[in-house]
Amino acid sequence: MIIRSAYLEGTVAAADRPAFDAHMRGPVMAAIATYPGLRDVRLRELARGEEGAPAVYMVFDLYFDSLADMDAALASATRQAVRATIQMGMRAFQGRVYHLVFSESASTAAP
Repeated sequence: MIIRSAYLEGTVAAADRPAFDAHMRGPVMAAIATYPGLRDVRLRELARGEEGAPAVYMVFDLYFDSLADMDAALASATRQAVRATIQMGMRAFQGRVYHLVFSESASTAAP
């Protein structure tokens, strides 16, 4: 399994958070869900950070079966529509966005 994670490192002014968060949870998640080959999309919002940790506001995790599937999705026409939807809400965000791609191995439950 391949996971492409988009990190939003920064902040949103308190007054703008409800609208920003609603845009990310609603239209952005719906747009991302249209990527071809996407297995799942999840949004993680920070519950608590430890002292000295980067100020990550939220993380989008996109799950694909393979790097080839991820690359095909990112090369698709769908990507431009997704980017446009994201950009509609980003004015409130102050910070940077970056992506990391992980491979995930099957896990076993702890006893």
